[in-house]
Amino acid sequence: MSIVRRLWQRILKPTFFVGKDLEGNKYFEHPNANPGRSKRTVKYRKNEDMWAYVASGRRLPVQWSAWLTHTRSDPPTIEELQKDLARQQRVKINAAILEAKDQAEKANAARVAAPSHHSEIETQSPSASQNVPMDQKLKPLESDQPKSQTRDPWAEALKGSDEPRSWMPVARRR
Repeated sequence: MSIVRRLWQRILKPTFFVGKDLEGNKYFEHPNANPGRSKRTVKYRKNEDMWAYVASGRRLPVQWSAWLTHTRSDPPTIEELQKDLARQQRVKINAAILEAKDQAEKANAARVAAPSHHSEIETQSPSASQNVPMDQKLKPLESDQPKSQTRDPWAEALKGSDEPRSWMPVARRR
């Protein structure tokens, strides 16, 4: 492109610098000669950075993306971008705190689900438990015993005959 043509385009289609983001990318607006939307562009800090954004390794700030796509009419300010960055950091810290609490709850649940100490004592020293009277022996906790299986109506139906039987509803006490 010749120098004269570039100068002529700059005169006819001026480019206005609108702002920059925290990473150093610059944003421009090219007014349209016809009534309609203006063209909005971004010039990346380095040409190598463009490929990082195109390949989705990095992302432009949401505020600037909204401005580029004409979703937002006014460009974002540096203060707005800084506040959003601080908010993102707070969210990451809060997520880390919640993750740590969740890990602690899982560890606590695993510790509670482990076999109790009483059953280990009885299995390790059977001679000691033989000397203790039957009424004073420790009984295993209900949580230590395997829970009874739930009732399976299909298994019960297969055991009986296929003949219909009468059924009477039972009133429940509240």
